[in-house]
Amino acid sequence: MNRLLATLVLLVTMALPGCVTHHETYYVGSSDYVLATHDRPNGAKDRYELIVGSARGDASLRVSSEYDRDRPFLGFQVLELDKASAEKRGVRPYTGLLVKGTYPQSSALLAGVLAGDILLSIDGKETVYVPQLAEIEARLAADQKVHAKVLRGQNEMDLELSAQVLRERVTDSQDVALETPKVTKAYAGVNLRGIPTVWTEKIYGTPRNAVVVTNVEVGSPAWTAGIRGGDVIEAVDGAPVPPVQELARAIASRGEQGQSMRWRVTRGPGEAFEGDLALHDYSGETKVWFPLVFWLEDGAYSDSWSVGPFGLLLNNRNNYVADSSTRAVKCRNVFNAVLGLIHVETGPEETEVRLLWFISFNT
Repeated sequence: MNRLLATLVLLVTMALPGCVTHHETYYVGSSDYVLATHDRPNGAKDRYELIVGSARGDASLRVSSEYDRDRPFLGFQVLELDKASAEKRGVRPYTGLLVKGTYPQSSALLAGVLAGDILLSIDGKETVYVPQLAEIEARLAADQKVHAKVLRGQNEMDLELSAQVLRERVTDSQDVALETPKVTKAYAGVNLRGIPTVWTEKIYGTPRNAVVVTNVEVGSPAWTAGIRGGDVIEAVDGAPVPPVQELARAIASRGEQGQSMRWRVTRGPGEAFEGDLALHDYSGETKVWFPLVFWLEDGAYSDSWSVGPFGLLLNNRNNYVADSSTRAVKCRNVFNAVLGLIHVETGPEETEVRLLWFISFNT
């Protein structure tokens, strides 16, 4: 009996059509799309990162600068005096800022400010909202004398403080829009964006083109070639990548003629990868239907066929697995025969066989 089952499983598995797989063992890695980081002589650090993720293929370049700066500082730790806090303190809401503490060795501490005080004003400027304190501090100079009015209990007190300088590490960032090509027809299955050359010179140290693959349609020529979203195209057919609009036109021109194109791409700190794209119009589907006898549908992402009314006699489906963590092309196949008496499901990791609806084992 075991030999009969094994023979039956082997025959069924051999009869199933499978996807064409990409055998290169290149891993895409994490979603870290950092193109470069540069340290400047003054201790600042610049970071250039791709922000990719929209289903429409949108992306941007995030430019971040991390640096030290000196900031005037008085040393208050405050909260806004809302209605609940004011009731506990016995004062009107928004009559000042509630001091919850002071920083060690700060001017506020040395001047005698205590937790529970209400900071009413600094140099005659009322302090009602937390951002106001930061705005006042930003206008101060080092060692500048300022007068603060605080409410302690029911008594107002005038205190003199001397502005100190606090060195802090800050990060400023901006998102740069990428160039979008005009594409009339899909032959590769990718969305492309171009990094402006004014930024590529800062990233790579020299003026050059850089084209970003923002996403890839599963089952398209680019997908089966191992190209994935987040890749940066560095070379096309052995030559430096052209501007994004020129590359889009070349894809359309070669795609109409069914030609191929070889891309070299990189992704973050990973090694370079090269893939051959067999450009063609993959968007169409093939459908064949003989009512209650046979049905076939063949598309870029999946194909399926069935025999008998509603596929009850035989039915089969192949589809690509949308796994962007690796450049390998993975497939899944599901085959059923005779009302499901025989069921074989083949995935990237294992094959499950089920016979007579309840006898099941994995291979």
